[in-house]
Amino acid sequence: MTSARGTYHHGDLRAALIDAGVDLARETGAAAVVLREVTRRTGVTPRAAYRHFADRDALLRAVARVALGRMARTVEEGLAGAADGTAALTAVGEGYVRFALDEPGLFDVGLFAMEDMAEVDAPEAGGGAGRSPYHQLHDALARLVAEGRLAPGAVDGAALTCWSGVHGYATLAALGPLRSLPRPERDAAASVVVAGLVRAVAGPGSGGDGATTGP
Repeated sequence: MTSARGTYHHGDLRAALIDAGVDLARETGAAAVVLREVTRRTGVTPRAAYRHFADRDALLRAVARVALGRMARTVEEGLAGAADGTAALTAVGEGYVRFALDEPGLFDVGLFAMEDMAEVDAPEAGGGAGRSPYHQLHDALARLVAEGRLAPGAVDGAALTCWSGVHGYATLAALGPLRSLPRPERDAAASVVVAGLVRAVAGPGSGGDGATTGP
């Protein structure tokens, strides 16, 4: 291993490089995660980094998986008290947006640096329960199926509807033109968006606040 010139001295260099990439992403987003700056912050030569990552894209994917894992932990906070499928689906949507607003840089790298859907199956992309945000979405939809609120054959379409709707709003509010609004207004709008998606997916009887009001 190349000798460290600065902050890095021993241990897991790959993990240190990823940590530096995460810090850069938090500051500015995916565009800031470049091998030269990561190695400078870690205190090693660029050549040392190439022993662990073939190129910048490989480093970005590793950082993206960590970002997804952190998002999953944010979602888990809401899921802990979810009494039914609508509450679980609401928690997933609101947690997704909350993470985007709290950590716009990590949201940027986590969702826009994914090369393909295989990334969501990586262990690093899971939260404390080992479930990535995408798996958490499907878990919530599975609860709706078990409760008779969603047809089994409608799960894939429901997942795409929910993900597209929540991600679109999260992008507008965290990285797009809505980011200039006060945070309370963005949070309130997020609740409206998520509630509408829950109603659309769960069908009549979904209260929009996670409560089931009828069959």
